[in-house]
Amino acid sequence: MKLIRLALVGLMFCCSGCSHVMSESGMKLVSTPAIDYAALSAKPESYVGKTVLVGGILANLVSSGDVTTLEVAQLGLYENGVPNELSPSGGRFLAVSVELVDPVMYRPGSLVTMVGEVKGKRVQARDGAEYPYPLLAVKEIRFFRPTREYPDPHANPYSRAVGDDRFILSPPGLPGGEPRKFP
Repeated sequence: MKLIRLALVGLMFCCSGCSHVMSESGMKLVSTPAIDYAALSAKPESYVGKTVLVGGILANLVSSGDVTTLEVAQLGLYENGVPNELSPSGGRFLAVSVELVDPVMYRPGSLVTMVGEVKGKRVQARDGAEYPYPLLAVKEIRFFRPTREYPDPHANPYSRAVGDDRFILSPPGLPGGEPRKFP
């Protein structure tokens, strides 16, 4: 009996480490099969109404009236939904939120994962040229603290080596709480 209880506790710990960073209800909204970001970026109009899971680095945040627009440099996601800072970016996308996203709390450089409905594309000027952004309406969003270097890599048992061991980093982490859900 004690062995069974120990096995169940061990299984519980194994399963909890693999959980997704977005809520179960948010993940149910995501279109199946998953939409590849390269395809979405190339032809956002063909995915209007579909719900996607995307993430990246917050590049800019603009609030105007009751709408907040987030400009995000897309990054690949790990299986649990955390943005992979070492993956190449597939470009940028815009995400519109009707809920307040405080620019003091969520600054450029923050990592973000979101569930959003594709609304098409928006063309805006960027670096002196017209840039077509895929446009999403935020359904659920999760911000992460950025990866940071540890002064002593041996002090952190969860550190991971990147490249040729020149950088020892702690993985990005959740600032706490559940993902924010938007109507």
